Amino acid sequence: MKRDVVVLGIHDGHNAGAALIRNGSTLAAINEERLNNVKNYSGPPLLSIKKVFQIAQIEPPETDIIALSGLLRTHAPLKEKPFHAKLYERLTPYVHSHAFCHMLVGVLHRFRKMDQLNRLFQEMGISDREIFFVEHHLAHAACAYYQRPWEDNTLVLTLDGAGDCLSSTVSIGEGFKIKRIASSTHYDSISNNLYSEITGYLGLKRWEHEYKVMGLAPYGRPKHCIEEMRKLIRINPKKPLEFQNTSGAYLSQIQPLLRKKLAEHRFDNIAATCQAYFEELLCQWVRNCIKETGIKKLACAGGSFLNVKANKIVREMEEVEDVFFYPAADDGGTPVGAALEAYYRVCEREGIEPERHELSDLYYGAEYDDEYIRYVLQKTGWLAKASHIQDIEGEVANLIAQGKIIGRFSGRDEWGPRALGNRSILADPRDLGVIRKLNFAIKHRDFWMPFAPSVLEERASDYLVDFRPARYMIEAFDTTEKADEIAAGLHPQDRTARPQTLNEGNPSYRKILEEFQRITGVGGVLNTSFNLHGYPIVGTPELALQTLDQSALDGLAIGNWLVRR
Repeated sequence: MKRDVVVLGIHDGHNAGAALIRNGSTLAAINEERLNNVKNYSGPPLLSIKKVFQIAQIEPPETDIIALSGLLRTHAPLKEKPFHAKLYERLTPYVHSHAFCHMLVGVLHRFRKMDQLNRLFQEMGISDREIFFVEHHLAHAACAYYQRPWEDNTLVLTLDGAGDCLSSTVSIGEGFKIKRIASSTHYDSISNNLYSEITGYLGLKRWEHEYKVMGLAPYGRPKHCIEEMRKLIRINPKKPLEFQNTSGAYLSQIQPLLRKKLAEHRFDNIAATCQAYFEELLCQWVRNCIKETGIKKLACAGGSFLNVKANKIVREMEEVEDVFFYPAADDGGTPVGAALEAYYRVCEREGIEPERHELSDLYYGAEYDDEYIRYVLQKTGWLAKASHIQDIEGEVANLIAQGKIIGRFSGRDEWGPRALGNRSILADPRDLGVIRKLNFAIKHRDFWMPFAPSVLEERASDYLVDFRPARYMIEAFDTTEKADEIAAGLHPQDRTARPQTLNEGNPSYRKILEEFQRITGVGGVLNTSFNLHGYPIVGTPELALQTLDQSALDGLAIGNWLVRR
């Protein structure tokens, strides 16, 4: 007998957050960093858990199941880490086998810290609900597989730094089940041992600034140190679906090794080599997985699939028939995956007919009405500089066309690391001069980092080579000569774009682009995330106004209010 099944999904590790799923459909999801303004916050997402119920307008006791992403929680925001985290870190250099991985995870799972979550469950009246613990990479896989845009059997790939002692998995998705056929241990992590360690070697922050290495890569040449990179990690020749650490080093041992191997090589060439070798390994792995399974449609998740340049290469492979990259590919997306996996297992157990919903949009977060925004404007002293405008979209388009740089805080939060128009900074993509202002006076970030365009989907083929709908900024494309119209939103070295192609899914944001096109003839705008460097995308009206105050933005469209300097 069919009935509603409501699942609360939680991730309390790196980039913690919560999601609420009903009958396989995401009602609400938000990351804790959007509420506490701590980028990549790690810990129990107490604010997010409460918030998703408010967003979905569901009372907590309506929850049927609680799903937790990850068996181990080692990234604790504590000065003194819990026992299991310390033991994990001490043992992790010796975990070279899958059998040891399973044993370690199985034992340490019993020491998982749950005190704060249990107190919150008690407060919310859901302490008696069954808790599903969903292994880290299964949560990643579930995000991509259950929301794929086709019904066929699917090759499901996950790839990240590490989670529950694994760094990659290969699975076959059929019906409502995901069957794993191969995995690599975290000791053999392509992401940690290559990309994240190169990030650290270049003086950047591991597990956060890898995108800076990707942005820097087109400025260098990989040929100068590619052979040294190849000595770090490879595809296991005896197990072609697995990676193999060949450096003989791990964690604290890798940096001395890199200093020895890469001494006197230019920083841009090192970045270029890292990206090139990552792409080489990824393509070889994908090719081996397709050959082994015979399945040519891919669903991919895990933080490594935020590498849009590598995604482009995978999409263009002859062996790949189609590929779906889950947009919230990093750990922050796993509350959705954990909830979905728990939902399908409960349906299977209880004899409930399950539902499956393809991904449509990612606007899962909080929304604030004009009355509340007015209250915040008054409370913070901005009301005197604010005007309530009925056609706020048309006004924003006019200001952008005049060369103004405008922050936009409207509608529901986007889920995942990309700003998709609702928490964005918008500018004229024709004007290369906005790049300097954005980098130095607003975003406060490195000069080499590119921006991205939002383009009307019906105009996308004018700008993108071999265009296909790309609505989540998770893939890169080569561009046409006409893309000079959106030059400020391209990578300046290789002229690739990481676009958001806009269909009818966000009418308010689409209206801005349509009006901008009417004024200028250009079918897109420059779109970058609404935040200052080192901070998460703004998640509340208060943080939006604080960011306006600390930047050189020309104005802020917040709901139907326009705040001018």
